[in-house]
Amino acid sequence: MSTTSMNAAPITVEDWLATRRVNVFQIFTTVLCGLAVFLDGISTQIIGYTAPAIHNALHLDHQQMGTIFSTGLLGLLIGGFSCSVLADLYGRRRMLIACTIIFGIFTVATGMATSPSEMLAWRFIAGLGLGGAMPTAITLTAEIAPARARSVMVMSMFCGFPAGGAIAGVLVSSILPCYGWEAVFYTAGAVSLIVALALIMWLPESLVFLVNRNADAARIEQAKQRISPLSDIVEFTRDEKRSSTPVAGLFQEGRAPGTLILWVIYFISLLEIYFLASWLPTVLNSDGRSLANAALGTSLMQFGGVAGTFVFGRFMDRLNPHRVLMACYLLGCFFIGSIGFLYKSSIILPTLFLGGMFLIGAQSGLSAVSSVFYPTSARATGVGWNLGVGRIGSICGPMVGALLLSKNFSVQSMFIWIAVPMFIAAIFSMVLQYVRPKNS
Repeated sequence: MSTTSMNAAPITVEDWLATRRVNVFQIFTTVLCGLAVFLDGISTQIIGYTAPAIHNALHLDHQQMGTIFSTGLLGLLIGGFSCSVLADLYGRRRMLIACTIIFGIFTVATGMATSPSEMLAWRFIAGLGLGGAMPTAITLTAEIAPARARSVMVMSMFCGFPAGGAIAGVLVSSILPCYGWEAVFYTAGAVSLIVALALIMWLPESLVFLVNRNADAARIEQAKQRISPLSDIVEFTRDEKRSSTPVAGLFQEGRAPGTLILWVIYFISLLEIYFLASWLPTVLNSDGRSLANAALGTSLMQFGGVAGTFVFGRFMDRLNPHRVLMACYLLGCFFIGSIGFLYKSSIILPTLFLGGMFLIGAQSGLSAVSSVFYPTSARATGVGWNLGVGRIGSICGPMVGALLLSKNFSVQSMFIWIAVPMFIAAIFSMVLQYVRPKNS
């Protein structure tokens, strides 16, 4: 227990936040986390947008490009597993800053690659930082938000990722024709390092984390005053018993079934997203569109994801979040499956927008659900391991695309096959509400 006054009645940080209005400091922290995730989205997805140019410059075949995609995503997987545990042990602030620096430096290095082996190495190391940034940012945002506004704040922060993916398309279409694919990576990496500097200067540590880790009372009081400068002196107490290890907390107190279900849904979501991010520009480019137009068309999915994130965040705070998720996955299944039939049509652009709206909107909603499923001592680990298992899907997504293309599947058949798992995700989204712990 950490205290600021022995005269005040003990209260958890969660209960204290419930009595406070959302203020500028909490919004500013959410924006900082969103900026890190925004650069995460750019750095993760520019490899897909620049793939045709890299393919030609380094003389690679489809299988080699698929390996490069998947190697970067392997780094994301390992980073998600390891950095999230470190965030639960050593702090959300430290890990988010470290991850942003790592993916900034090695995104720049990717632009310097002159061979497939260098490309593989730099994308893998960049992936370590990219994989750790997302769960840490989600956790910090969830812990600084009151419960009544948590879904909106987490999903608003998360929309930085699809926004980054959308801007990546604009970035590629603007820079690549004039300066080459290398300049795209230089720009994204440099901006990431600038954002890392902003995080060092202004990003706070989670008050919940400080209290549950028995931090110095003066440090806790300072963190409390940043959230509510004029609040009364209070005594904070932990909001739960700490599990033996962060990983053990994923399966204790009845969380095991829900954790396994979340893993399945995350696997499906990220398989879908990274299949589309990796191969949709190539599919659109194969219809005779320029690389710039294919990138812009793909970016519409990310813009749709931003729109869906804002819209569905409010629904999830007011309605049953599991039903909202189910509806998003069902509608996403329909629109993603339609791409194969409409990719030559004039209505492909609104189809891409709506597909991204429901698919990426569902993914951001899933992150909001995940962030409150676990206790504080295992929250970053829970979110990170969900994303980490999901990264297995993200590794499979590009490989599935490469396999289907190499087997000469028609575009229609390819998108029908890739849409089916979203129906399964819809069913599991509803099942999740019946197996969640009572206190989540």
